[in-house]
Formats: sequence, structure tokens, C-alpha cells
Amino acid sequence: MASSNVTMLAVCVALTLSGLYADVAEAVEQPLRRSHRKATKTWCVAKPSAEAAALQGNLEFACSESDCGAIQGTGGCTRPDSLLSRASVAMNAYYQARGRNSWNCFFNGTGLITITDPSLGACKYA
Repeated sequence: MASSNVTMLAVCVALTLSGLYADVAEAVEQPLRRSHRKATKTWCVAKPSAEAAALQGNLEFACSESDCGAIQGTGGCTRPDSLLSRASVAMNAYYQARGRNSWNCFFNGTGLITITDPSLGACKYA
């Protein structure tokens, strides 16, 4: 009789501990799952050292493949009116539209991926 009571007590303790372990494991894993789900936002900009011909090519290509309304007409990214700025906005539009993959910001070595939002004033990068 005493043996069955000890066995029953051992089973109860084991079940209680396994339940506590499951609660602790869930409490630890839940924030980790959330942090993996929330990817760091990134943007693609033109390298300041890129040559004007390369930037013009990037601008034309990116605008032929994605929406460049932000740098056209009354778009919010018409200032500063520099090739570097326009190319950066266009390259980022392409990069964002294609899923933010590193190869979508390569642009023959003239693109940079940044974790710092390049938005400035009325010009909001997507």
C-alpha cells in the first residue's frame, strides 16, 4: 500500500513539474517567436561614390520595373533634386517591390542596404 502511495505521489510530482516546465518553456519561446516574426526594416539607397552614368542607368531600370511616382511631378521626393537622391528613391522602390532581397539592391555594386530610414522631410521611403 505504501509503495503504491509513493508511486502515485511520484507520478503527481512528475506531472506537476512537467506542466510547470511546459509553462516556462512557452513563456521563454513566445517572445523569441515574435522577435523572429518581426523582421528589421531595411531600405536600399545608392552609394554616394557611384558614377553618374551608373546612377542614371539604375534610375531608368528601377523606374521601368517599379512605381517611381515619388520622384515624378508632385511626388514627395522631388527635393533635393539630385541624381543621387532620385536614384536612391527609385532603387528603394524596386528593392521594396521585389521583397527586400539583398540581390535586389545590388545594382552592379552601386546599391547599399541600410537599416536607417533614409526618409527626409516630405520624402518618405516605403
